[in-house]
Amino acid sequence: MARRPRRAGTRPPTAHQWAALLDSIAAEVRTGSSLATAVQHAVGHAQPPGGIVVATSLLPDAGTDATTNGGTPAAASSDEAVVVHALHAAHALGGPMASTLDAASALLRERAAIRAEAHAYSAQARLSARVLTAVPLVFAAWSLGSSRSFRSAVLSQFGLASTAAGALCNLAGWWWMRQIVGKAAA
Repeated sequence: MARRPRRAGTRPPTAHQWAALLDSIAAEVRTGSSLATAVQHAVGHAQPPGGIVVATSLLPDAGTDATTNGGTPAAASSDEAVVVHALHAAHALGGPMASTLDAASALLRERAAIRAEAHAYSAQARLSARVLTAVPLVFAAWSLGSSRSFRSAVLSQFGLASTAAGALCNLAGWWWMRQIVGKAAA
């Protein structure tokens, strides 16, 4: 699979952009175009961000230097892998190519919907993590500014050690909550 170098600051294509590309290819195939022509035409018109060109993976003389296993071209992301696999399967197996591409497009949209749903469900956990991290810091800052006895206790040797230990525990808790929420949303 040939790739154009990605410009700095560009994002990889989203699942919806890949699905739209597959829809364009399927529409071209339905009009009677060959798969390779449909891919080249759709890629030429869609230009997904990142400049990924998958058309060369369909050419019969494409070598195995850009492939990983069984002649299937390598992919950078799981969404791109679905696109490449669908195009490779449609090319290698033939048959109703448009329905193969439509199924891959539907799969990409379903994956995007599941990711969005997981992100929405983890919103409360993300907010709780932020609150649990910020409340001790805000309380300590407010108490330092408003209470002379609290200030003297914090500035003692034991108070400084306790403050350092509390800050480390708060930092560890923030990191731990971030890891848990990140895994749930991924």
